[in-house]
Amino acid sequence: MKKFFSLIFYAISLLFYLLFLFPNFTYAESEEFTPFSSSSFYSLTRFFLDLKKDNSFEDLAEFKQRFFLETNYKPSEKFSILFSGKLDLNYFYGGFSRFQNFFDVHEAYFSFSGEIFSLSGGRKIVSWGICDGSPLDVVNRPDFRDGIFAEQKFLKTPGILLDLSLLFGSSSLQVVYEPFFTPPQFVDIKGDWAIMNWRSLYIAFEGDKSSDQLKPLLDGQFQPVVKKYPSLFSDLLKSFGLGFYFSSRMELLQLVFAAYTGFGFPLPFFDPVFSQEFARTPGTLEQKLDISAAEILEPASRGESFLKLEPKRYYMLGGGWSYDISGFLLKNDLAFFVSPLPDLNLNIKNFPLLSLAFDIEKEIIPNLISIAGTRTTINLSRDKIVFLERGIILPSISLRYEIYFGQSSLSLLPAFILDIPIESPKIRGNFFVFTSLFKPYDFLEISVGLFLLSGKRTSPFGFFKDNSSVLFSLKLYI
Repeated sequence: MKKFFSLIFYAISLLFYLLFLFPNFTYAESEEFTPFSSSSFYSLTRFFLDLKKDNSFEDLAEFKQRFFLETNYKPSEKFSILFSGKLDLNYFYGGFSRFQNFFDVHEAYFSFSGEIFSLSGGRKIVSWGICDGSPLDVVNRPDFRDGIFAEQKFLKTPGILLDLSLLFGSSSLQVVYEPFFTPPQFVDIKGDWAIMNWRSLYIAFEGDKSSDQLKPLLDGQFQPVVKKYPSLFSDLLKSFGLGFYFSSRMELLQLVFAAYTGFGFPLPFFDPVFSQEFARTPGTLEQKLDISAAEILEPASRGESFLKLEPKRYYMLGGGWSYDISGFLLKNDLAFFVSPLPDLNLNIKNFPLLSLAFDIEKEIIPNLISIAGTRTTINLSRDKIVFLERGIILPSISLRYEIYFGQSSLSLLPAFILDIPIESPKIRGNFFVFTSLFKPYDFLEISVGLFLLSGKRTSPFGFFKDNSSVLFSLKLYI
């Protein structure tokens, strides 16, 4: 603990020196500067229709209405304040018909900048890495309430961060400090993207959604999932996040280096009696995951919950590069992790992991860009990890084609991803998505999409294959 407080003291001392004592970090404001603010507001209406209703719990259709506001106020050349928030109104039909509404403050932070530095603090999102979906992009935890159907900007949960960036010509150094753990956003139960998904409940209660056992669970009288997040002040100090990100560009070559330690997505700690029985149960992992109602509800007789979610500390060290050669843009990020994860018996252990992202981008013809890539995670230990074992490879191909009609535009975006385990190189699951975005005016976007997920239940795509659907959305900027 003394080392931690010493680190904080030196960090604050360095920040004080940079902001107030180093002469090159300040400059005179222009007398002609006029304070101003800018805002954007949009309404997003989305319809999802399930392609196949696999059980009586699964939703058949979803209606989602979102209102999003972002405003940026700049009272001086050096200082600015950004605020954004969204209101979601969701209705689900066909499984357990229900209505949801919630308001989220998305980002809300201040920024203060000088000639060769910038400082920001508040609730914000920080993106690291060269590739999309980079293993270096670890500062913010995910927002999984909409699953993979979320808008890009809402795939992460903003954290309370202090962010200092220093500029050195074509290089920059970013230091990020998170004083305490910011929980991710996800659904525990009663949702297609929930941890206790409809398939588990369907198996557990034999498809009877009027079951006397199921009713208290869905009514919230019994919680099978409990979040064990840091709450006391001493816990908050122990759950801090701290890291740096260095980036440098030399003509066509870009290099980045990163290091970070923090708390990740909460880990599943199962009821001890269930874990012991799970370890003794014969069969494949997929067979063992067919959990019965008795196993879910039995801990309640002892005043326990079936599953506790608790965040644990992990460490990451990595880097990346990009290079443009003969019209091919090569991008690569590589990270080494020491991370706690569940083994095949659902016990939490520290595992050394190597995670890689590699993309090749090429403009085939004007306005048609192809991206071939892979995302790979390798388990460097002898022990096996649930859903991962030795490792996993996700090769992918995506295209983007834009067509222009005067001021209107049409974007076509197909993508295909495979799931191949390293220990048994056979296709275990796949995900195909096709979306088209028509923009007849600057203030209007119309989108149609098709999402197909398939595979074994031990595949990340197969686990959510009940969610294959078609999408229609209307986005209106005001």
